[in-house]
Amino acid sequence: MDLTWSSQLLGDTDALGKHTAAAVDFVDRIANFVKKKSNLESMYAKDLRKLIKSAKGRQMKDDFLEGRGTAIMAFNNLINETENIASEHELMVDQLVERVLKPLNSLLIELKNVRRLHTTDIGAIKSQLESHYKAAETSKKNYERACREAEIATKTFHNAEADTKSTKAQLDKMRNTAASKAKAAEDSKIETKEKLCQANERKALHYGTYLPDILKDMQRCDINRTNEISKYLSEYIEVYKNNLPSLSNIYDKMTTIQQSIDAEKDAEMVASENGSDFVLPEDLVFEEYKENSNREINKLSIAAGFSVVTGLFSKKKKEDDKDYEAYPPEKKKKKALTKITELETALEQLNRNRNGALKLYNAYSENPNYGDVNKVKKELIYLAREINQKNTERYNLQVMIADIDKLLPPDFPKMIPEDSVECDTRSDTSDMGSTMANDISSSNNELVMKKDNTDIANFTSDYRICKALYDFDGTSSGELTVFEGTQMFVLEEDTGQTGWTKVQINEDIGYVPTAYIEYI
Repeated sequence: MDLTWSSQLLGDTDALGKHTAAAVDFVDRIANFVKKKSNLESMYAKDLRKLIKSAKGRQMKDDFLEGRGTAIMAFNNLINETENIASEHELMVDQLVERVLKPLNSLLIELKNVRRLHTTDIGAIKSQLESHYKAAETSKKNYERACREAEIATKTFHNAEADTKSTKAQLDKMRNTAASKAKAAEDSKIETKEKLCQANERKALHYGTYLPDILKDMQRCDINRTNEISKYLSEYIEVYKNNLPSLSNIYDKMTTIQQSIDAEKDAEMVASENGSDFVLPEDLVFEEYKENSNREINKLSIAAGFSVVTGLFSKKKKEDDKDYEAYPPEKKKKKALTKITELETALEQLNRNRNGALKLYNAYSENPNYGDVNKVKKELIYLAREINQKNTERYNLQVMIADIDKLLPPDFPKMIPEDSVECDTRSDTSDMGSTMANDISSSNNELVMKKDNTDIANFTSDYRICKALYDFDGTSSGELTVFEGTQMFVLEEDTGQTGWTKVQINEDIGYVPTAYIEYI
């Protein structure tokens, strides 16, 4: 059975018009799908790069990543491979646009133009055929009218001829009219036959040549359109298939990276980098209760610089040389540099406090009515001890770093004599100027706290002791955190104008609200 359009669809060109319109819409649907799919791939690659950038930024900020364990290194490498996945998706976008989307858009334009041409051609040949049909129909009507008029004229003549009253002139006139009408009818008959013949010839050309040729071209275009759709759908699939090996290689690398994680090694690394020769604290010893013993212990604690109760829970962590021996060189250097930074910050504050105390000392010395110069001098002694102690601690750390880097050690820092009341105008706390050995020896000896009971009694006799009535969280600079019941050494009493009292707990000095304490 012949299923060509030229044989089966000659009488239903309207159905063909609907089909070709639907075909154009179908190609448009495919192009729109590919466009949206490429946009999704582009957005996915863009969002993936944002995620990678965010993860890498977090990686740079996260101190924990400095440990570089196998799990952390694997994850970082996984992020790098994820960046390759984003690149593959960007490549897919380029290939989808160049190999599928652009050709589909060109095909869509071509189909619209061809359909418009075919529609115009079919309309033109239909119009010509209908024109021939109308001409034949008009000629037929004229022929029928002429025949009727000839019959009437002939009948009128015969009736007049039979009437004896008709004159010869009337009969001649009616005879001529009948003959004229008969001739007009004959001419109309000939014309009608010619018009019908022309219409039939045009119909034969229309259905035998003109319309079949157009329908054949439409069928050819439709077959080409379907083949092009098949071709571009194949290209669409190939774009993804061709990228599968690259993606598979990336995921294979990711698998290899994941398999490099060694939990035991990571755990050992933590112990290696952070371990130390920890010594268990001694057991607590029971002592019999003695009356007034708590008050005496608190006074001794304040004077000696340590507390029986608060010393167990102190937030300060004092490191000695043994604390660094357990670490590898790089870790030891890193911890030492961190500690040096802390010490230099503390030294800046201590020097500012000492310079301020020196100004008070000079003012009180010139005018004793301003304040007790002896209290300020004791404060200067305390600050000199603190500065010397931290300078010594910083020097020891710098010597350790110099030893690690195989460099010459720095000069020993200049110590402040405890009885010095001269203002230190140096703002650089890292000055490592040398001094005489006997000055170093005498300064170091003065750093040792005296434990003699007589000295402690003399030290505390000039200062009052108070205790905290409530907990106070010192959040601002210069404020001191205390807990209810904590006993403190009063360095400077409130005159009733500020509402704050300067106190000392162990080695910490700061201000607490006067309303939060009571004197003992």
